Amino acid sequence: MGDNAAALMAKADKKVKGGFFANLMGGERRFAEAAELYQQAANAFKLNKQWKDAGDAFMQLAACHRECGSQFEEASAYQEAGNVLKRLSSRDSEGPYKKASELLAQGGRFGQAGKILRALAEAFQAEGGKEKEAIQYFREAANMFEMDEYSKSAYSQCMIIIADLSAKEQDNLEEAIEIYEKEGEKALGNNLMQYGAKEHFLKAGILHIASNDSVNAKIALEKYESMDPRFATSREGKLLRSLVEAFEGGDVEAFVEAIAEFDNISRLDEWKTHFLFKIKQTMAPTTDGGGADFT
Repeated sequence: MGDNAAALMAKADKKVKGGFFANLMGGERRFAEAAELYQQAANAFKLNKQWKDAGDAFMQLAACHRECGSQFEEASAYQEAGNVLKRLSSRDSEGPYKKASELLAQGGRFGQAGKILRALAEAFQAEGGKEKEAIQYFREAANMFEMDEYSKSAYSQCMIIIADLSAKEQDNLEEAIEIYEKEGEKALGNNLMQYGAKEHFLKAGILHIASNDSVNAKIALEKYESMDPRFATSREGKLLRSLVEAFEGGDVEAFVEAIAEFDNISRLDEWKTHFLFKIKQTMAPTTDGGGADFT
């Protein structure tokens, strides 16, 4: 299979370089025929799990489509290159994914461009230790989704991930709070999303407490309850009120009890556990160096 793919690549390369009679045939036809060979070679390399070679073949395919003036086919080939090179590393996929998204955006296909940038962001996020790059491409994806009328939900999803990563990995609590509050307010105006508002307000409230500002935390709590009367009686709203009051009063026992009561019914995710443990540490520092312990 590998030998066949290499032979197809060589045949395609020969087509691209051309000769006297090939040049008489016309450039566009020559590149179209080469494109078909590069496509076959790329598929053969994929079947053989030769990701680098498959990526090279797709990149050559993109170049042929460019010569033929086929913008969206060129973008598709770059996207395919990114898909296979992602198996090597997110950094290898970065170039072709960016080219694909640029071409799609130029053609007004903002939603598709956003999906590609989100895939790149997710690749960096999955590798670990590359949160800066992940945030950058989630932000670029969100910008694309914002320009597409049918991608508003995708925009919000990207913004929430940006807030999650910014707060936890970069200690940028202020920006995260702003995003959660904005997305919470937006959710209240959408019948399909309104029940997600309480999650956004809870996260924003936890970060207000994590900022070691009990006054603003209390003001924020009252604002959320005013914006959404259902929040005060929800489990999330009751938890946040208990946390704010316990933090304000320096009552570690009440703080831990509120967390345990909520967690017994709905398991707290890793993000919330991370910040709640940090808050507990400020209230009652320990020196054991262990993980989150709410005892």
